[in-house]
Order: sequence, then structure tokens, then C-alpha cells
Amino acid sequence: MDIQEAALEEGALREAFNIFDQDNDGVISAAELKKMMAKLGNSLTDAEVKDIISEAGSSSTNSITLAQFNKLMTLGHKEGGVVPDVEDEMKSAFAIFDKDGDGFISPKEMIAALTNFGITLTERETTLLIAEATLTSGGQKNVSYEVFKKVMLSGK
Repeated sequence: MDIQEAALEEGALREAFNIFDQDNDGVISAAELKKMMAKLGNSLTDAEVKDIISEAGSSSTNSITLAQFNKLMTLGHKEGGVVPDVEDEMKSAFAIFDKDGDGFISPKEMIAALTNFGITLTERETTLLIAEATLTSGGQKNVSYEVFKKVMLSGK
């Protein structure tokens, strides 16, 4: 991994951390972790949340710092674990947005998914976001999986 790729990965991890850190206090509390995992479709018990926080290396049973979050996110890579298939990850991420399963992300679905992540966009901002993503798709008003994947991978 070169310096640019490392910087991009670090930036992506920070963005993910910030999404989980809903109150922007610099740590992910047990409650924030549980809430965001549920929004991502993976409800956790209190015991599972405690295990995750412990696995991150936190001496506190109630929170995870950015450094601990980064460690947790890279555990599988460093321990020789299975590296997730990028295509499977993309399909899972797309499914979070494509709630009706029609293979496209509509403006309504985009707003709903981003709202779940604590990101509020106006209808105009959503229209502009979709227009930018679909610029090379003939002005289509919905985002296809291929366009979604292209946009998500364009940062690499």
C-alpha cells in the first residue's frame, strides 16, 4: 500500500468513525455503536457491544476512540483473516440504499438512507448529488448499482 492509498484508507476510517460518533465527542459510546449497527441492519445485544468494545482494546466498557476504531476495522487484515470481497461489500452497501430492491437508488431512497446515517440533505441537494453521480448515465434520475460502484471506488 502506498502513501496515497494509506491516506485514503485513513480518511475513510475517520469518516466512518464520525458517522458512528453521533454526538461528535471524539469517542463512540456503547449506545452509539449499538444504534448505528442496528441502522445498518445488524442489531447487537449489550453483551455483543461490550465484546466489540473490548476487542477494540478499550479499557473502558463504554466507548471506543478513533485509534481503537481503526484497530478494530483492520484486525482481519493484520491477523491474516479473510479479506472481505469488495464486490460483496459494494452489493451490501448498495442494498442499504436500494430498499425496494429494484436495482436502483431513487432520490427518496437516497434521502432515507443518508438520514439514517445522520446526514440531512434537501431535495435540491439530493437531486444535485444524483445528477453528479449519474452524469455519464444520460441524466438518469436513479443511481444504478454500476454507477454506485463506480462512484464508491473513484476515491481509490
